[in-house]
Amino acid sequence: VNNYNQKLFSGGIRGYLHMLRFKWFGEQINAPENGYTLFELGCFDCRSLGFIPKPTQYVGADAGWENGLDEAQMNYAKVPWIELVHARSVHDLEKYRERRFDYSAALETLEHIPDHVLEGYIEFLAQVTTRRLVISAPVEVGPVFLVKHLVKRFFPGMESGDTDTYTLAEVFWATMGRADRVRRFEHKGFDYRTLVKLLDKHFIVTRVEGIPFKALPYLSFQVGIVAEPRVVS
Repeated sequence: VNNYNQKLFSGGIRGYLHMLRFKWFGEQINAPENGYTLFELGCFDCRSLGFIPKPTQYVGADAGWENGLDEAQMNYAKVPWIELVHARSVHDLEKYRERRFDYSAALETLEHIPDHVLEGYIEFLAQVTTRRLVISAPVEVGPVFLVKHLVKRFFPGMESGDTDTYTLAEVFWATMGRADRVRRFEHKGFDYRTLVKLLDKHFIVTRVEGIPFKALPYLSFQVGIVAEPRVVS
């Protein structure tokens, strides 16, 4: 088990919360009898495949951090309906622009993409998706942020790369829901509400719900976002 999986999925409340997004994801994939195709951005080790009906074709793209993609390539090298691609920029996905997928997904991925290139990925997903885009993202604003930040700060082993970079003022502003006053880096300064606005430029956002508190996304640890393409091409 690599360090990422050990940290996130080894059990306890943290493991339980992180697994919830995959269960939620599985609920969003309504596979027709004749099968479906899926593109996943940020596939890591393709854990998501264990929670959905088998696609007829799956393309998983990942930047390759923490050896997740390497594990996927070892595990699925001989599976004919799985195609994996190492992509550290949207330009690495250029050859897939003419392909079409019933579903596309990005689970806990878009918060890691810098703001100045994020829209390029959204545009790509809008171009290749014909039925539904499914996204999960962390809540890094409001009271949930404060709880997570304090846990990461004071419990050994729970910290993340950006925990110590918050100033006291940034902790205050993030708690107040003002992510625009927080220097952006990975999870830090990420606001799922801003992501929803960006998605709305290219998709029709049909649902934003909390995971695990469906009706309370702002008070959940994660949010699930479902969107449909504005123009099917």
